[in-house]
Amino acid sequence: MFIKPKIVLSRCFSEPVRYNGEIVNNDFVNKLKRYVDYIDFCPELEIGLGVPRKEITIVDENGSKKLIQIKTGIDLTEKFLRYSEKVVNSIKGVDGFLFKSKSPSCGVGSAKIFKNKLLIGKTYGFFSEKVKEKFYYLPVEDEGRLRDGQIREHFLIRIFAFAELRELIKNPDSKKLVDFHTKYKYLLMTYSQKYLKELGQLVAKGDIDIDEKSVIYKKKFYTAFLKRPSPKKHVNTLMHIFGYVSDKLNQKEKEHILNLIENFGKENTQLKVIIEILKGLSYRFENEYLLYQKYLEPYPEELSE
Repeated sequence: MFIKPKIVLSRCFSEPVRYNGEIVNNDFVNKLKRYVDYIDFCPELEIGLGVPRKEITIVDENGSKKLIQIKTGIDLTEKFLRYSEKVVNSIKGVDGFLFKSKSPSCGVGSAKIFKNKLLIGKTYGFFSEKVKEKFYYLPVEDEGRLRDGQIREHFLIRIFAFAELRELIKNPDSKKLVDFHTKYKYLLMTYSQKYLKELGQLVAKGDIDIDEKSVIYKKKFYTAFLKRPSPKKHVNTLMHIFGYVSDKLNQKEKEHILNLIENFGKENTQLKVIIEILKGLSYRFENEYLLYQKYLEPYPEELSE
């Protein structure tokens, strides 16, 4: 069972509010919406630009980013910044953000920026930039970036893990925190052995109030998941998990799985293949401890397809 993440979503994935009056149909986003609760925004619509509307563009003026409606010459920078500041400060209790790629308001490093009418690079949209500044510890992505399987997996792992932790600390409980930490042991090992150790020590401390402990745990847990783990870190985790079942396998089976893990380290085998094998072995040998681990299924399987 998974707790539904709460995310902020660009409204154009749900309603026809794009500058040209269209809706954005994206297969992954459409699937994801069935597994999350979301609140949506369309900054351009909400500052009064309407639908359809003349396009806006990010322009570099003397090293400063401006948001300009090119056909009219109207400078929307201050209006947009005020809106973004107000809305970003109103957002509470979310687990991540998913925006429209290339948008001058919402693109995540994918919005075009011009100088003297020439394209000079890519940047964050005005709204997504403010979000990233305030919610630096949460996943902030656009659907274009999620075409990369590793970025998509990192996004999904984080929003589902953060949703479960958010639900837990609504009513902090020492036993539930221990259970939570136990089930996330191998994901934490993969992302950061440093924070796995620190969080384990925190959970074990008996001289700290559970409310205070939960606040500290949350901050460290979020920090642990900031950086996507390398294949080498996954290999370390896979070897730990394999150790729980290896003594029940014959030599050929052991060699086969070890070879797969080695090939994954060289990026010649998909991680999903090895995880499915280890999950199958956990069922076969009725290893409840491994089956409890979120590493083997950190988010609904349907979203990995």
